[in-house]
Amino acid sequence: MGLMDVLSQYAQRPNHPPPHVLQDFGRVAQEAPPEEVGDGIAEAFRSDETPPFEQMVGQLYERSDPHQRAGLLNEILGAFGGMGGGLAGGVLGGALRNAVRGDRIPAEHTNDIPVSDVEAAAAEAARRNPGIIERVSRFYAEHPQLVQTLGNAALSIAMTQMARRRRI
Repeated sequence: MGLMDVLSQYAQRPNHPPPHVLQDFGRVAQEAPPEEVGDGIAEAFRSDETPPFEQMVGQLYERSDPHQRAGLLNEILGAFGGMGGGLAGGVLGGALRNAVRGDRIPAEHTNDIPVSDVEAAAAEAARRNPGIIERVSRFYAEHPQLVQTLGNAALSIAMTQMARRRRI
């Protein structure tokens, strides 16, 4: 079964995903262009059928390795365009203040940043700059194994969006 065959299952029955959505997403993420995968992830982040964006980001952050965490935090920081220093207190606030001065958040500092701070930063970033959803989606399109941890509902929404994009 080819990529189009897999995606057609989601286009034909968007509210009734097949039981093998996890495997399907893994396969599609390997074969589809990253921008298509990113569009699907963005749709899942925006959906009323999934938890709020910041909670999903927190879940992904929790399961990410330090380098992926740093990448995510730097994407969130990019949404603030130099205004991120006053975003949060604690370790994340300090990391953001340093990053605003031109530094990037290093991987070795991410284990000290609590998920709740990341969720707060993601929520504020989305409020200030809705484009953060696309930035984070593109970032995680490069890490589809993590996206698979979001569960069947999110993956089904992502697959349905990818099918729509291809006009299946």
